[in-house]
Amino acid sequence: MKRKVPIITVAAILFVIAAILFYGIGDPESGKLYPKCPFFLLTGLECPGCGSQRAIHSILNGDIAGALHYNILVVIAIPYILIFFILKGMAALGRDTKTLAVTARINRFLYHGTAIYIILIIVISFWIIRNFTPAF
Repeated sequence: MKRKVPIITVAAILFVIAAILFYGIGDPESGKLYPKCPFFLLTGLECPGCGSQRAIHSILNGDIAGALHYNILVVIAIPYILIFFILKGMAALGRDTKTLAVTARINRFLYHGTAIYIILIIVISFWIIRNFTPAF
């Protein structure tokens, strides 16, 4: 039996490809098409996402050190986000109960309950540290 791919999945894949091209080819530091952070424009303080466009551009161009300089949190979050989508894909394609059970267990551990609070604490801590210490 052949499975149909939902239109939302196709749209998401096309969006990711377009974003990779947009951030891989263009430079957010000098391009006019890239949005500026409204929080930074209003307060002069960096939000947890400030520098993420430049970090993604750096990663796509092989400059990991540059990406870490722009936004270390984004660099750390990318594998975490990729694992989420890999687990979702495995669950969607999984046919045996063992695969489904393992992916469900990992998903619960990494993306539900206490993990959400830990992520929130990390993001808020990063937000404070990057604005009030000279390290960032």
